[in-house]
Amino acid sequence: MLNIFKQLKVQLPRKRIQIQVSDSEDTLSVCFAISGPNTGGGIERHVRDLSQGLVQKQCRVVVLAHESYRSLFDSSIEFRVIRFDRWRYSPLLLSEFTKQVLAINPTIVHAHGRKAAQVVSLTRSRYSSTCILTVHNLNIKPQLYENFDTVIAVSPAVAKRIQHPHVKTIVNGCS
Repeated sequence: MLNIFKQLKVQLPRKRIQIQVSDSEDTLSVCFAISGPNTGGGIERHVRDLSQGLVQKQCRVVVLAHESYRSLFDSSIEFRVIRFDRWRYSPLLLSEFTKQVLAINPTIVHAHGRKAAQVVSLTRSRYSSTCILTVHNLNIKPQLYENFDTVIAVSPAVAKRIQHPHVKTIVNGCS
């Protein structure tokens, strides 16, 4: 999974960006958005492992998630509580999320989960970060994909059903 961040090329409307993990003066910063309460499933382990790997590569990692996720992350990973238990269209949730992203000013905002995808999609015009979505299952409406620069699928079967110009397949547990 870390390889997607090593050299990520994303076509944006007017520019092409290339991100190097540790070969530049600027530190890559990644803000993970995880929706819903922690249920101990695959998304939780996936984001924890990816966060730890990025920190080992000298990246700044900030996790925006429900309070129930806090215990998954050690002190090397900045954790900020977002009330993802609110309605996904809640002006309070959207405003709070936008304020956090603007304060963090990450290179990448990486959404995991349907509600996180919706919140990033609805707020992304307010910040300039590259936005990535990891699709863990196909319960996400296809219209959401178009608001992300890159979509990562966790299996080839999931990737085949995603209509997006920049789909990457990274099988869970593989780098």
